[in-house]
Amino acid sequence: MRGHGNGWFRRFGFGFSLAAVLVAEDPTELGPFPTREMFPLAQASAVYQPIDPTPLGAGRWRATFNHVRGNTFEFSDILKSQAPRDVSGRVFLTREFVLAHAGEYASIPLIFYFDEEVVRSTVRVRRGITERTDLWAEIPFQTHSGGKLDGVIEGFHSLGFEQYGRDRVGKYQLVMVVMAYGKLLFYNDESIRGKTQDPTLGITHQFAKGEAWNLSAYASVKPPLTSTYAVYRSGWDQTYGVTGRWQPLARHVFYFGGAFVRRPNGNVAYTSMTLGGPRDGLGAHAAWEYRRSARWRPFFQLYYQTGLLKPQIYQKLDRPSLQHDLGLHWTVRRNATFSFHYMNNITHNENTADMSLGLSLDMRF
Repeated sequence: MRGHGNGWFRRFGFGFSLAAVLVAEDPTELGPFPTREMFPLAQASAVYQPIDPTPLGAGRWRATFNHVRGNTFEFSDILKSQAPRDVSGRVFLTREFVLAHAGEYASIPLIFYFDEEVVRSTVRVRRGITERTDLWAEIPFQTHSGGKLDGVIEGFHSLGFEQYGRDRVGKYQLVMVVMAYGKLLFYNDESIRGKTQDPTLGITHQFAKGEAWNLSAYASVKPPLTSTYAVYRSGWDQTYGVTGRWQPLARHVFYFGGAFVRRPNGNVAYTSMTLGGPRDGLGAHAAWEYRRSARWRPFFQLYYQTGLLKPQIYQKLDRPSLQHDLGLHWTVRRNATFSFHYMNNITHNENTADMSLGLSLDMRF
């Protein structure tokens, strides 16, 4: 019995070691996490997203499913003192209140009140057409609702990370308001389930490579095929950027990059809501991935982008934002990796989603 048991353990140990070696010999090169801004105003337009600089190789395929839940409670400064409350002191904004009081804000270019949760599920496919050039495409699906994260976020802020009004707003409500010069431009308090958003088509080309680094350029376009909130349609948004990878040590990999995002005018509702539409912007990322194990790889990423709109009174939508993305890659097979991440803002300029949680599955063929 002893010999039989030892043999079983030896076989099990050999199999486990072999599996570990197979993973270690061919670690999955995921690149920077494709972090995306989940703020409601940014859902119709293209925003900055990090792109993997490493080409797949001719004939290779990569498919990724990404699922992110982002919670937002942000509003114009003037509403901090002028909003209706229930008997418990929590804010509940209604269409009747907005219509009754819109005229009081006739001198203000833009007033917004966003309290919603956005769930964005994205399918991405990337194909190597040469050893240095990849084509890729993505299509997202979105759900807008009152959400499930309000209680979690309120509990987090109670630890000392305070956000003004978070403990005063009604939990799990969905209210979207945009007013301009005393007129109500948009109001919504109904959920949207599984809405298809605009696809994005792109190309990445590696133009420089060294022993421990590589650089790639990329370009993408988002054709305006759908509308957001059934009202707003963007223009033909484009992104032009550079993305890189540097691995000075076996266990440490760094990713970096930046891009210009061009946002031309969209339909009348889209342009008038934001008083000229979202302006062109810049974005950048810097990330560190720790490869202590090929199977488990934590990462930390900084995500920067310039403000979405022109300067206006009573809001900070023109200011830049800096956010962090903290996560973990878990390679379950040589060609399959799960990733989990938590995103939060650092600058607190009231122009980003308050918090996002996400997971993804990456497959190689």
